[in-house]
Amino acid sequence: MSKQTLEAAKKVYEAILAGNFDGVRERLHEDCVIEFYGPDTIPYAGVFKGRDKCMDFFGHVQNDVSIHEFTQNEFIANDHQVAVVGHLQLETVSTGRVYDTEYAHIIDIEDGLWRRFRDFADTATVAHAFLDTRTPLR
Repeated sequence: MSKQTLEAAKKVYEAILAGNFDGVRERLHEDCVIEFYGPDTIPYAGVFKGRDKCMDFFGHVQNDVSIHEFTQNEFIANDHQVAVVGHLQLETVSTGRVYDTEYAHIIDIEDGLWRRFRDFADTATVAHAFLDTRTPLR
C-alpha cells in the first residue's frame, strides 16, 4: 500500500511542476485540508478546508510566487501518509524578493487522493520576502 500512497503524493508534485493546476485539483480529496503555518504577510498562509479552498492555496502559489527551484529530496511513506523533505527557491511577485529554504511536507492520503497537507518551512524567511520595506512616497 505504501507504493500507491507514494505515487499519489508524487502525482501532485508532478502536476505543480508542470503548471497543471487542474491536475492538482483532480488529486485533492473533496474534504482536503491544507495547513501552511505562518503570518498573514504570506498570502498562502493559513488553514484551507475543502477542495475549493485548497485550490485557493494553490492559486496563491500559482499567482504570488515564481518558482525557481522546487525539489523533493526524500520521500518516506507508510500505508496512509507521506513525508517529503525538499528545497525551494521562490521569488515573490509583490516585492521581487527571493527566498530560499528547506521544507518538510506531511501528506495524508485517502482513496488515492490528498486528504491533508501540512507544509513546514522557514516562515520567518518567507514572511520577510513578502514584506514591502520601501519608504512610502506621500
